[in-house]
Amino acid sequence: MDKKRLQKYLELIKKLLSCSTDEEINQILLENKNLLDVGFLQTVVTELEKALNEGDESRANRLRYLANVRDKALNSSSSVPKPSATVNVEHNLESLSEEEIQVYLQFLAEVLQITNESGGDTQVVYPLFAANIDKLDANLAEILRLWATSIFEKAEVEEAKYIAIAICEFSNLIQQFPLGNTANNIELAIIGYEVILTIFTKDASPAIWAMTQNNLGAAYWQRIKGDKADNIEKGINRFQNALKVYTRNDFPQDWAMTQNNLGIAYTERIKGDKADNIEQAINCYQDALIVYTRNDFPQDNADTLFNLGLTYQDAKRFNEAYTTFEQAIETVESLRGEIVSGDETKRKQAEEWNKLYHNMVKVCLQLKEDTKAIEYIERSKTRNLTELLAIKDIYPAGDIPENVISKLRQLRQDIDIEKRRLAAEEKPDSTHINKLRQRFNELFPYKPIQFEEIKKLLDKETAIIQFYIFDDCFKVFIITCDNDQPIIWHSQAESLEKLLHWTKKYLVLYYEDKKQWIVQLTNQLTELASILQIDQIVSLVPSHCKKVILVPHLDLHLLPLHVLPLSSGKYLIDKFSDGVSYAPSCQLLQYAQQKLQKPRQSRHLFAIQNPIEDLPFTDIEVETIAANFKSHYIIKQNAATKFSLSQQPNANHLNDAYLLHFSCHGYFNRESSLKSALILANARISPIPADADSSRFLKVSDNVAIDLEKCLTLEDIFQLNLGNCRLVVLSACETGLTNLGNTDEYIGLPSGFIRAGSPSVVSSLWNVSDISTALLMIKFYENLQNLDVPLALKEAQTWLRNATKQELEEWASNKFHNPEHIVQLQSSLFRKPPNSKPFESPYYWAAFCAIGK
Repeated sequence: MDKKRLQKYLELIKKLLSCSTDEEINQILLENKNLLDVGFLQTVVTELEKALNEGDESRANRLRYLANVRDKALNSSSSVPKPSATVNVEHNLESLSEEEIQVYLQFLAEVLQITNESGGDTQVVYPLFAANIDKLDANLAEILRLWATSIFEKAEVEEAKYIAIAICEFSNLIQQFPLGNTANNIELAIIGYEVILTIFTKDASPAIWAMTQNNLGAAYWQRIKGDKADNIEKGINRFQNALKVYTRNDFPQDWAMTQNNLGIAYTERIKGDKADNIEQAINCYQDALIVYTRNDFPQDNADTLFNLGLTYQDAKRFNEAYTTFEQAIETVESLRGEIVSGDETKRKQAEEWNKLYHNMVKVCLQLKEDTKAIEYIERSKTRNLTELLAIKDIYPAGDIPENVISKLRQLRQDIDIEKRRLAAEEKPDSTHINKLRQRFNELFPYKPIQFEEIKKLLDKETAIIQFYIFDDCFKVFIITCDNDQPIIWHSQAESLEKLLHWTKKYLVLYYEDKKQWIVQLTNQLTELASILQIDQIVSLVPSHCKKVILVPHLDLHLLPLHVLPLSSGKYLIDKFSDGVSYAPSCQLLQYAQQKLQKPRQSRHLFAIQNPIEDLPFTDIEVETIAANFKSHYIIKQNAATKFSLSQQPNANHLNDAYLLHFSCHGYFNRESSLKSALILANARISPIPADADSSRFLKVSDNVAIDLEKCLTLEDIFQLNLGNCRLVVLSACETGLTNLGNTDEYIGLPSGFIRAGSPSVVSSLWNVSDISTALLMIKFYENLQNLDVPLALKEAQTWLRNATKQELEEWASNKFHNPEHIVQLQSSLFRKPPNSKPFESPYYWAAFCAIGK
């Protein structure tokens, strides 16, 4: 190529890369049509190859884009030749007709075209994959191999490289595609990588060759088809090939990445001596960590440390596993502090790293470090909520100074910007980002709770029963103030299987057939008590304990553990005279206690009463409860709108309330817990608008929907500031349900009110009865005059389940001030015999539980 012409190509490429809009690019291309020939395309491909060799993915993507817009500017076809039936692909495809082969070829053409044009954008390519899952099979793999082999034999060198880059991107994408047949996807990736190695050789394109060898190694290691042992050997061989180019000096990041991959392959190796394989894996991980330091590459550092820790754990080298997991957790928690994109990202990070804490707890137990096991369980639970409360707690008024908020926000953003800058540097210097991280950690007040602090939460007559579900069993940790170690009980593997099966059956029945669920509730709880072996667990609680605090794990948060029947014929709450309460975690329990120690304001009640006006007993409930308070403020019926809560004087009464009481309908959204809500006035819509947005309108029947924008959703509750509040009572349906996923983040209405400032919440675990809830709540508030929340609730539940019809009517005649209310109760119980116990079933009284202090 003429040197002057080449210089013009390079100058044009530089000018195009500096453009910020498509309009600028198109204008420059039109002005330079005389340069848009094959020589220009060859120069773009050469520059693209250089960018890939240098690991500059951003520049590579822009160069790909230039090649595509060059074609469009000339109204020419794609620079990736379209596969066609003229290429001989019939070999080994006897089972397909010519028409079927043509369909595959057209799909392959479209895939390579879109992959090339989008620069491998998953949001563009994956929908195409998803729409053609039936074609992602062995036939497509063979067609790709035959077509690429044929086209490479005929194409010019630069054109062949350009096609190979498109196939490489396709292979990367299909290898990670989460849908379809995983085995077929991996086979397609392997074929793609193997064919491009005929173009990108070690001598001609060392960096791309090494990258492809590494990708091919990962594909063989993950391969499902073929002999697993042989596949792992092939993977190891490919990783070792990559390391012939990826040296520590020339390609430090790629070297570390490949060492980590090679370590994984050795960990899973079937052939060879197991001890030797473990040592090889350990050496690989340790080599990777030379480059993957916490300061320079924190995410990779955590990943590699986790892999190394698992290898030590598998080799029963538990001390080394502990040290390694400890380092990994420190890195993960430092990464968490730097997240700038909100709680959802933090929840996903917690889900990703839950397995790290899970294995750390196992290692602690193997080392007989039982108190450390408890501490790491706590560090894995309700982390989002705990961090937010830690920030509030450090400032007694409950308000974070604006300058502190600004500093934390700015530091997070500065760290994020610096991470991006370092990622683009050839030789990154982490000095500045390390200083930013140090300043952030000094300002951020969150500190994990220690076992000694947990003990201090308890008096001599109270015990914590903490559950933890492993992958092979579940364990219970019993903590008291006078024991230096927790008492530990563990299940057998079959008990875990039974628990998981029971929970699934329980929840399916609840959501699909509530009437049958009510009928079976007592028997279901008896079965659950047997699976959990609750009698054995309770027998381990010191006999002098009068109260227990249950700390569930995962789906156990959804279950009424406080009413599990014991072999004595009593319920769990009957065993402990001072009651049973719940805590999402011990750290949140600590927050609740600290909040209650602060000076109390006046006992001011704020209540929402029957906003939809279809719960007649809620009017009785709220009016009777209000009589217990000298100071109260009630928003009744159709006045209780979402808008009215934000207006004065309502907003001030809400924010200043000592106690909040919501007597209304509640709703838990399983798909999006942030859309869970307390249903306020004007939220019910009928008929449903034809263009109703399903994310806004919750359909409750054929003609009725709930407008969530007119409800108090969990998102709204998170924004409240309830600094004076000591108790929130959610006298509504499903207000205690939570969405946990694979973490223990405890996302539900109770967590919203805890985050807003209340140390204690009473909420429900299912759709509750209007009449029984009203009676229970009236009795609860009566008891609350002299008792704490758990005991007041326990006594109210015991009273309701044991009360006869006659006793209830006599009680109401003395308690209800309005004669119409007495008549209303008598009418509801009219058909019941005088000595019957109308609300004896757990369905009527057991839904409510006390969360917090």
